[in-house]
Amino acid sequence: MSNVLHTLIEQASEKADAMAKNMAKTRQKLVHGQDKLNMLQTYRDECQNGMHSKASTGMTGQQLRNQTAFVGKIAEAIAQQTREVEFLNTTLIHQNTQWQEALAEQRKFEALVEREKLKQAKLENKRDQKMNDEFAARIYRVQTAGEAQ
Repeated sequence: MSNVLHTLIEQASEKADAMAKNMAKTRQKLVHGQDKLNMLQTYRDECQNGMHSKASTGMTGQQLRNQTAFVGKIAEAIAQQTREVEFLNTTLIHQNTQWQEALAEQRKFEALVEREKLKQAKLENKRDQKMNDEFAARIYRVQTAGEAQ
């Protein structure tokens, strides 16, 4: 039984390690995605500010439409990137839950092994105590038999 539990612990540990690696990859993608989102938002703000300053100094209707369309494309990219960041956040939460469950499973198997060790230690202590009691009884019988003569 102990070998089976050790195998299960090893498998649970490998599963938890793999999940931790996946979480690290997702976290890295999330940081990269958030950086990209921040960059797009900054770029959009700069384009809008530039459009306002150009509009005040004189801009044709066509230039204004082009600039507005360009800012709209950036807004679409921001919306798409926001969805990507939200998806990665949700994925990370889900992966964290799975990782916690894998760790709990590993700890459960480790607790079973520990219980089995304690059980074996108690049995061994009982055997030792029984042997000591028998030995003490034998010594007592030998001593009392010797005194009786």
